[in-house]
Amino acid sequence: MVDKRASTYRLAPRRTFTGLDQSTGDQLYRAMNADAVLKKASRYLELSKTVMLQVGWDDAAGMPTLHVLTPNVLDVVATNPEHPSRVIVTYPGERSDDTTFADWTPTGFKLLNDRGAAKRIDGNPGNSNPYGRLPFVPWFDRLPDDKFWLPGGDDLFEAQDALNIGLANLWRAVECQAHGQAWASGISANEVLQFGPDRAIALPQGGQFGFATPNAPIGSILEALEFLLRQIAATYGVGSDIFDLSKVAESGSAKHAGRLDLKEVRQDQIAQARTMETRLFETLKVVVNTHRPGTIPDAALIGVDFAEQQDQLSEAEHLSNAQIKSDLGIWSPVDVLMSINPDGFPDRDVAYRELLRRRDEAGDLAIQL
Repeated sequence: MVDKRASTYRLAPRRTFTGLDQSTGDQLYRAMNADAVLKKASRYLELSKTVMLQVGWDDAAGMPTLHVLTPNVLDVVATNPEHPSRVIVTYPGERSDDTTFADWTPTGFKLLNDRGAAKRIDGNPGNSNPYGRLPFVPWFDRLPDDKFWLPGGDDLFEAQDALNIGLANLWRAVECQAHGQAWASGISANEVLQFGPDRAIALPQGGQFGFATPNAPIGSILEALEFLLRQIAATYGVGSDIFDLSKVAESGSAKHAGRLDLKEVRQDQIAQARTMETRLFETLKVVVNTHRPGTIPDAALIGVDFAEQQDQLSEAEHLSNAQIKSDLGIWSPVDVLMSINPDGFPDRDVAYRELLRRRDEAGDLAIQL
């Protein structure tokens, strides 16, 4: 369910930088493993509705880091939800005594022990915040009103608990139906019978022994589980056919039509993600320039092009679409190559050089023939 809805970072977006060398910007985001972290964060966001991104610094590598923080380790003070004034991060230890807290404000930073007493920080005796701002970026499922923590998502946890209980009951019913319940009459209530394929049971005169088939409502349990899944799917705008194991193969156009309900959801997600990306870049700029002054110009900006959802088309459909886009001038051969093999050719320069190499190779082969 979460994976179906969290589609914003299913494919890596394309980031372009203004006022900053493109290769430098790409290097910083690769160092943070930004696409993988944001993909994970987008899935957490579907459950908790509010997550926090923290930009840090790796002294050993000399590069920035990016982490996603969930509500269970956060305490936030915020008059304006989009601009928190204080963030406390909990770092649980193996023992309760080992738990520490990082207390951040725009001007201060304290590392607290499990009792709330400040610990000494080497190189920062004044407990100041070197960045002059919080190195955190909130990410909301929707535009917040006056509360930092957005409600929602609890129904998914409760539905999962109900599903687990239902599956346990289903398995118990199957066991009872398959093996039955042993019963005996004419013997003492305290007598324990030893029975099995290699044992004979001695009963007193008039005694009886057998197996009774209990009333195991397997069909009713299955119907209840299917009803639960369908209702959750309908609530979150996901087609209930995702739970249908007997579903037959569909064409690309049929799959596209089946995802129309999620198109509007995705547009809302992209709007929130675009705001987050802008704030993330501004925070990254401050953190990087604090440790490596002048790396990112103050006027530098970022633009994010979120990848369009790709329908699972056949190879013939895919090539036909690429040909039509090329004929219309929407795509060049570079776009076609990147579409066919996005992992092998993640950016335009690499794809362009490969096409030139293949052209020269084809020319050499033609001369030899």
